[in-house]
Amino acid sequence: MDIRPLAGALGAEIRGVALATLEDERAWRDIHRAFLDFSVLAFRDQALEPADLMRVGGRFGEPCSYPFVTGIEGYPYIFEVVKEEQETTNFGGSWHSDTTYLREPPLATLLYALETPAHGGDTLFASTSAAYDALSSAMRELLAGLIGVNSAALKYGGGRAKMHSQIGAMKVHDTESAEQYEAEHPVVRTHPDTGRKALYVSRSHTIHFKDMTEAESRPLIEFLQEHQTRPEFTCRVRWTPGTLTVWDNRCTQHFAVNDYHGQRRRMRRLTVGAQVPR
Repeated sequence: MDIRPLAGALGAEIRGVALATLEDERAWRDIHRAFLDFSVLAFRDQALEPADLMRVGGRFGEPCSYPFVTGIEGYPYIFEVVKEEQETTNFGGSWHSDTTYLREPPLATLLYALETPAHGGDTLFASTSAAYDALSSAMRELLAGLIGVNSAALKYGGGRAKMHSQIGAMKVHDTESAEQYEAEHPVVRTHPDTGRKALYVSRSHTIHFKDMTEAESRPLIEFLQEHQTRPEFTCRVRWTPGTLTVWDNRCTQHFAVNDYHGQRRRMRRLTVGAQVPR
């Protein structure tokens, strides 16, 4: 197993392992250690059927439901992320951590590439742990007591229903109920396995801080979003068919780059490990 870092703050590429048939417990322990060390792992040259993806995901946690997209036949926890050649809106095209509007968001997301464009369609990742570490002591003190109110409505992105209506290839449903999905989480969370603190706030999902108005909250949300996605806190995964990327939602954000109009991109997504942020 060959593990190569992708960037200074986070991310590693792993080659030389076939996850579909991997039963060596020592190798799985090494993978889990790398997951905690690098937060984002890109496994190249994998051949994963849906049952394989479920088994690999089970190594990180129990599967989680996603409220707005229907799963593939026989595998309700796996859904396909597809952008067709004629579409111009993509899924996940803003900085965020997955489903922070749930009381128990997933600790990990697995995304497996089936079809990728000849160029473009990369995913950016940011270390919210590194971003927290770079804050001043006064800012850390200010954030220590803040609670973020997170919503699925995508209020500052034009609304979830409007966004999903522009992605015709995906089996989207129930987007009108997005505003009902709301959860409160600490703006600074502590990783249960590493003990590191990380920012847990995004422009996409955090609509305001508890006991503060949106107008009062927005400038600080904007500052934190810009801060945690500074280039030195990021890495980039370039997709090829057979790439599986697993990332830690507790200490990262991600952004699907929408720069491949006229080309098809088809992925399978699974989230696992529902966990209350603390």
